[in-house]
Amino acid sequence: MINKLKEYNAFYMNNNSYGKEEYPEVFKYTDRKSKLILSAPHATKSFVSKKEKPADLYTGAIVEYVGKKTETSTLIRSKYVNEKVLISDYVTNKGLEKHFFVDVHGFDKDIEYDVCLGICEYETKGYPYLEDIIAIVQKYNLKTIVNYPGYTGKSGFTRRYQEQFGKPNIIQMELKRYLRDFYQNPEIVEKTTIPMMIDVANCYKK
Repeated sequence: MINKLKEYNAFYMNNNSYGKEEYPEVFKYTDRKSKLILSAPHATKSFVSKKEKPADLYTGAIVEYVGKKTETSTLIRSKYVNEKVLISDYVTNKGLEKHFFVDVHGFDKDIEYDVCLGICEYETKGYPYLEDIIAIVQKYNLKTIVNYPGYTGKSGFTRRYQEQFGKPNIIQMELKRYLRDFYQNPEIVEKTTIPMMIDVANCYKK
């Protein structure tokens, strides 16, 4: 598993995390005809708020691996371009708005939580699949919270999806770095992160 993750990661880490410049599109979409799409909008560096944003390291490889393991469609940033290119625009242009999304990000902030879930302005009660994902995260003895300040999804794909399509079919999922880093923490990634993400993907098959 770890070697395969490293193999996938080489694509996104290419050229100091600028990704594959020769790749034809900014986003790499793999359609597996699933209800859910796993996304990683910052798998490489990106252009946000008129400046370069660092990559959410290892998110692209994790999403790619879990997508293949669970036959779940994936949408991953493949390269940096010096202009604002939004994943929400890609979703609109490709007509993917009927899907559910788990939008995978990474954070390094030293807080007590391991996984931060963002649903923007919506109420937690009745939010699609939110309780399922909370239960899955807790099953792996990880601490989670919904809408932790700074990780609510208000400034990203989650808000734009909700506003544009008027439905709550997206959850931003922020993973703490130790859960993503399969170079420094291969055992944690193999025994906790990947099984957890596989469970998350599979819960959308209910």
